[in-house]
Amino acid sequence: MGVGGVIAIYTLFSWARDDLAGRFSVPDQGEERWPFSAIPKVKLGMWVFLSSEVILFGTFIGAYIFIIESVSGFPMGTSIHDIPLGTANTLILVSSGFTMAMAVLSIKKGDQRALLVWLAASFMLGSTFMGIKISEWSNLAASGFSLASPTPLNQLAASAYYFIVGLHGAHVTAGLLVMVVLMKKTLSGAYTKESHAAIENFALYWAFVDLVWCFLFPLFYLL
Repeated sequence: MGVGGVIAIYTLFSWARDDLAGRFSVPDQGEERWPFSAIPKVKLGMWVFLSSEVILFGTFIGAYIFIIESVSGFPMGTSIHDIPLGTANTLILVSSGFTMAMAVLSIKKGDQRALLVWLAASFMLGSTFMGIKISEWSNLAASGFSLASPTPLNQLAASAYYFIVGLHGAHVTAGLLVMVVLMKKTLSGAYTKESHAAIENFALYWAFVDLVWCFLFPLFYLL
């Protein structure tokens, strides 16, 4: 015990001496910097929002995949949906993603007229997508594919389809409303070559909407 005490005291003494001598001083690293300081706050907020949307849709898509893999006799999408119509509607929505990208390129060049034209084209394509989708829902319901179906499996398939695809449709509709605001502000000259962050941020959102549908279409129509 005596030897251990001596060793402990010597260790503490040596540590204190070295510390006072500055041997363990930490060099100044400068002021801490936020790792995303170079990204505009609104754009960073959009990325955070889209990340939460990925979790939202990913959860429902994962649950649906689990259902179709686990439930025996689950209705096949190919026997329920109009594949050619769904394919055409998919191409329409994807095309709206292209026109939205062209809108961003136009305002980056300072061309407000072209920006308005491409925004209007995106709006028309998105509206056409929703129009076809609503017509499709109406036809499906008339054919008996609804929550009131006498077959429990059809009820399950219908509830999953209308909820998840309806959730996507709500996002498309919200995007269309935002487009109206963007077009109105474009007409007033609100966006320039130097100031057009709102257009870029919305383009991110619209690209996400397109991407989600690229997962939903094969999931519900082709499987």
